[in-house]
Amino acid sequence: MTVLAAVSAAALALTGCSDDDSDSSAADQESSQEAAPEPEEEPAAEEESPAAAPKEVEVTPPGTKLKIGEQAIVPYDRAGATGHIGITVTGVSDVDKAAFDAALGENGDADITPFCVEFTVENADGSDLGGSYPPDLIGTTADGGDPGATVFGADVEGCAEGQAPDEFAEAGASYETKRLQGAGPGASVAGASYEEDDYRDEPIVWTP
Repeated sequence: MTVLAAVSAAALALTGCSDDDSDSSAADQESSQEAAPEPEEEPAAEEESPAAAPKEVEVTPPGTKLKIGEQAIVPYDRAGATGHIGITVTGVSDVDKAAFDAALGENGDADITPFCVEFTVENADGSDLGGSYPPDLIGTTADGGDPGATVFGADVEGCAEGQAPDEFAEAGASYETKRLQGAGPGASVAGASYEEDDYRDEPIVWTP
């Protein structure tokens, strides 16, 4: 009897300990679950705004006569860049003859008098024309006639062709550029004409 009592007492002691541990473990687990922070929600990704579509513009008709300082709007399509540009001839200036002859080298002509056509190019419709080249303007006489000489692909100090900046993609953006031209004996350059694409047969002409 004494042995059995001792065993029973030990069993009761073990049983009591097991119940306490179970209750404690459950409480700890419940406390741990309550203390766990809720996962933070990831912020929604910002959507990029779509590029604005080029605006509609009214182009200048072929054969238009303009005064220096007035703007013409023409389509632009070169080297994959398309859109519409505004061209404003702002003036014509003299060029040093010696520098001109040196620039042309073997292609020079003693009978050609050089002139510099100055003009502004504007992004007319908001197309991406970054890095594009300016239009090729041709020098004219004061009445819009042929000055007797045409110069292509030459620059001299003070009359170098510029190029659109990389960020030239916003309507109203503009840059200034120049074009070297020449006149034959007895003539001079006082204006300019635009004769590309649809304007080849009927150019836009700027005169003083």
